[in-house]
Amino acid sequence: MNTRMLCLALVLGIAAAAEPQGAPPGFTVDKEKKEILIPCRIAPRKLPNLPEIYPIEVCATFPAPQGQKAHETVVALGAKPTEVHKALEGLGLKAGKPVRGEGVATGAELDVLLEIPGKGKPGKQRVRMESVLVDRRTGKPLPPIKWLFTGSSMKQPDPAKPDLVYAADLSGTLVGLLPVTDELVIQSSLTAQEEALIKLETAKDLLPPEGTEAVLILKPAATAPPVPVAPPSPRVAAEAEVQNLGQRMSLPAARPAPVVLPAPVSASSSDPFQHRRDLPPCRPSADEARPLALPVPPPPAEAAPPGK
Repeated sequence: MNTRMLCLALVLGIAAAAEPQGAPPGFTVDKEKKEILIPCRIAPRKLPNLPEIYPIEVCATFPAPQGQKAHETVVALGAKPTEVHKALEGLGLKAGKPVRGEGVATGAELDVLLEIPGKGKPGKQRVRMESVLVDRRTGKPLPPIKWLFTGSSMKQPDPAKPDLVYAADLSGTLVGLLPVTDELVIQSSLTAQEEALIKLETAKDLLPPEGTEAVLILKPAATAPPVPVAPPSPRVAAEAEVQNLGQRMSLPAARPAPVVLPAPVSASSSDPFQHRRDLPPCRPSADEARPLALPVPPPPAEAAPPGK
């Protein structure tokens, strides 16, 4: 091999090494930790066939040209969305419903993490997906948000056939950030109102260079441990017991007001029947023994003889 051919081979080798490799296929499931580990690569922010860099609207999708939103994603991967859907169900999670435009997505809550090489530190670090996103205008990072296992809408690829397919397999989108598509498996809780307010970009100071291998991690959302409640002090416990005892031994209702009877009639008052009240029982009075003088009816008139 002459010198010219050797130099050309070295240039081609360096160029090939600089180009990002294809997205790693497949994924693994750690049932003990309830994690789905999906190998991926940091996606390019500028595609050669597009005139500009578009804001981030999804987080994980197929690379270009298979991925319909490969120009606005954080990572590129090769895991099939339907297979990831089944794996999430295998962890005991239930899919909800995605949303496109207005509305609110539903589904089991997830943690979406990214395992990347540590900046200036040996080994790797896990960060939340939203922590590697910043607002283009303010430079402030995206605050923590909810990620939901929504599942994908169904699509009819051929209008001449009634067959429906899992739409995320066609779009190649696995994780979506804004409600610009319902052809995905996981969607954030951001709504159309936030879409109009924020334009997101990747955090260059936190993410490794484009093409770097990383791992997308999906797992059920961690629940905060219950806050321990300190037992009450002896004094507080005693006061509560006295209060409970008083409620159990509550006094009956107050007695009704006594009925006020009218004063007896005095002896000096005039009573038209006083002379009858003073008589002993079973002795009729003189007035009662006197017979009644009834009026005597007049005798009937005699009838006149006929002819007179």
